[in-house]
Amino acid sequence: MTVDDYDVAISLNNRLEASIPFKVRPGKQMLKNMQAQGKSMKDKDYTVEKVFYGGDEGGITCMLQGKSTDKELFGASITHLVIDPEHPLAEEVKAYQRQRTRRLFLQDQRGFAAMMGEAKAAKKKKKKRGGGFG
Repeated sequence: MTVDDYDVAISLNNRLEASIPFKVRPGKQMLKNMQAQGKSMKDKDYTVEKVFYGGDEGGITCMLQGKSTDKELFGASITHLVIDPEHPLAEEVKAYQRQRTRRLFLQDQRGFAAMMGEAKAAKKKKKKRGGGFG
């Protein structure tokens, strides 16, 4: 199963790229992940300096800059970002995020179901013979 509709993702990526720079905020899960890694990330506006499509595995990725004086950029999947609601593509980005998140969840569930199926197959007991009439 593919995660992204390639044509839709590329179209959105190109239109986002044309609207650079724009503001985003990290989502709650991204803040938790960064904190778990021991990296500090503030819940504030970040400027998107570059956008690229990382294929079905990576999706649309944004390169973020905290302050205009910061020299270092860092990448984040657009699914972990909250786009400025005033941005003209905000609704399309939200739709892409919902679809991608849902498909990743379903893909993970199928993987989990397949693993459980393998575990059940490995645990099957052989039928006992004997005990019949004879």
